[in-house]
Amino acid sequence: MLGGYVFTAVPVAGTVLSALDSVLDLAGVVSMVVFSGALIVRGVYALVNKN
Repeated sequence: MLGGYVFTAVPVAGTVLSALDSVLDLAGVVSMVVFSGALIVRGVYALVNKN
């Protein structure tokens, strides 16, 4: 999740990578959503199967 946040927060304006700004934002958002969802699902699964 931290890596996804870094993708969305990295300043690329004025560099060679400025054309990839929207791609980096999209990759960051997707990775944050996927890994956050996985953590939530695994947490709920662990709570349900707790004896």
